[in-house]
Amino acid sequence: IDAGRNIREFKVTRDGKRIAMITTPDDKVVSFEGQSRVDVWEASSRKIVTVPEDVYRKKMPSPYGWLEHLAWNTDGTLLAFNVIFDAYPPEIVIASLKESAPAAAMMPRPAGVHVRGYGSPLTWYGPDHLYFLGEEKGRVRLTGAIGASGKTPEVFVMTQGDVVVEQFALAADTLANADYAVVMATPTALADVYVHPQKRLTNVNPQVAEWKLPQLSVVSWKGAGGVPVEGILELPPDYKKGDKVPLVVEIHGGPTTATYYKLQYWIYGRTLLPAKGYAVLCPNYRGSTGYGDKFTTDLIGRENDLDVEDILKGVDALVEQGIADPDRLAVTGWSNGGYLTNCIITKTTRFKAAISGAGIVDAAMEWGANDEPAYTMVFKQGFPWSNPERYHKASPTYQLDKIKTPTLIHVGANDERCPPGHSRMLYRALKEYLNVPTELIVYPGEGHGITKYRNRRAKMEWDLAWLERYVKSAKK
Repeated sequence: IDAGRNIREFKVTRDGKRIAMITTPDDKVVSFEGQSRVDVWEASSRKIVTVPEDVYRKKMPSPYGWLEHLAWNTDGTLLAFNVIFDAYPPEIVIASLKESAPAAAMMPRPAGVHVRGYGSPLTWYGPDHLYFLGEEKGRVRLTGAIGASGKTPEVFVMTQGDVVVEQFALAADTLANADYAVVMATPTALADVYVHPQKRLTNVNPQVAEWKLPQLSVVSWKGAGGVPVEGILELPPDYKKGDKVPLVVEIHGGPTTATYYKLQYWIYGRTLLPAKGYAVLCPNYRGSTGYGDKFTTDLIGRENDLDVEDILKGVDALVEQGIADPDRLAVTGWSNGGYLTNCIITKTTRFKAAISGAGIVDAAMEWGANDEPAYTMVFKQGFPWSNPERYHKASPTYQLDKIKTPTLIHVGANDERCPPGHSRMLYRALKEYLNVPTELIVYPGEGHGITKYRNRRAKMEWDLAWLERYVKSAKK
């Protein structure tokens, strides 16, 4: 097949008579977001037909959805795929190829349930039962829709309770008596393989049995405008009620995703920092998914505003409850979390330390230098020249002189999403002009995420040393 376009993903029907392809005119990210489409090759005619684009372009509030996770039903007449957006909840499109010309429609979502932030694997069971990962308030559950191609599908949850499902498979031959298998994490266990009815099959991290594990809970407070906001709180293993402990605020990236209610060990602090005596608050601030469409879309045009206030009010709440020591606070994040770290330290000096990872400093520079300009245009509702006030408001650039917080900066040398120029700008301001304690670590060969073991370990060691110096030993 020569589609005359770049093929990013393809899926073949069981009978081999149709091949669905997500295609773009070239391999640029901006083309993927704004010009991707679904083409279907028909064996009978040896021609390609295109799924109607209006349903995920002109009929959506953002024209910059990107398409992922093609899935055919058993008889090859229905095709499902994700449409994923910055600033708006993900959607599932179902295309019907029962007639000569394909038709397409958005699958209705039940109130309060999102498709998992930044998309979900999709699997059909039979001709009209579709399964996906449904997200709600920090939980991610295997969710099914009977009559998915109709106007009122019957939606039901397969995995109940406080779980975070990461992958799933239905009726695999190797699981003779199971309806499904999932990779799933809980607040007390790292991810493992489970089968229906949530029977654990694996123990891929046996060493965790010897670890000091955090006490996890979901906490809530009133955010900007009195709107309820939630977050995941990790307390040290030996924490006792009434203790005041140093607090690290760990801000998720995206922002159109969420922090999930699960045990998680990674390079941004969860599990590790509580074992070292810190509490960790992971706020699902305005713009996060899983709390209703309005909660997600409220952030449009309000960056460096609603999100920051939501986060700071969460810190206030933990201080008022006597959990967080107000004299030993720190803030950290990666990507959008790094950006919000940069925003927060221009607005308050209450934090003794900051750790900014792959953060944005200037919104106009981000539009011009990153590989994903649609992200900036969606949140600012236009170009830098058509909506300059929003670009200015969203940029910490013009308040860098307010920073007094010792700031550790991490970035990958090859990061195209949040280019190193942002981090160098922040470092220059703090080091050369403002005399604020700072260090800049640039990781050779790394992109937007740190992937090499030695670099991940280096980041964690830097972070621990920075917090020990400026937070643990802070004078009251």
